[in-house]
Amino acid sequence: MLRFNLTRPAAAYLKEKLNLTPDEEEIALYGLQVIIYPLISLLSISLVGWVLGCLYTTLAATLTAAFLRLWSGGAHSRSPLTCTLLGAVVSPALGKLSLVLAPLLNSFHLFIIVILGSLLSLAFIWRLAPVDSPAKPLLSPEYRKRLRRLSITSVFFIAAVQIALLAAAGAQAVVLALSLGLWWQTFTLTRAGHRFATLIDEIISL
Repeated sequence: MLRFNLTRPAAAYLKEKLNLTPDEEEIALYGLQVIIYPLISLLSISLVGWVLGCLYTTLAATLTAAFLRLWSGGAHSRSPLTCTLLGAVVSPALGKLSLVLAPLLNSFHLFIIVILGSLLSLAFIWRLAPVDSPAKPLLSPEYRKRLRRLSITSVFFIAAVQIALLAAAGAQAVVLALSLGLWWQTFTLTRAGHRFATLIDEIISL
């Protein structure tokens, strides 16, 4: 079984050096996880994207999914390390796919993809978002409504950026990568997305 916590030794070191209480150690551990794991994830995604020659499209897909996930939530892996490994595979794959497919599409095709893809994402977000985790349930109806509104606004913002890029007659691969990132995050809201996350957890835990 693959279980490795990068932040636990660092928190234990801080506890020893700063004479932290157990509660303070847990707070330090959480703070380290919030900072270190996203940084490691972004660096690993960027490295793989750079090696595959699709850094910009990889970052476009990654940041789009991450931006929407702030408000919409989504399927969670049991381990931050699993999230990092999954991101290092999925995001560069989306970035590379964008580079391969974009030359086959003209601006009108991409415009249709942006509009239809955004409408499809909005339908799922309206019905499913926000998707919380068992560890952090969203109990306030008003807060849930606010997160849903922010999720919907995020989709409109992403679509506006894509249309602006198309109007500038450039970065077609980036436009497609933005859509793929949006669709991937929307997928994580669904039951299929949750089953996929569970499957990845089970595979990595073998």
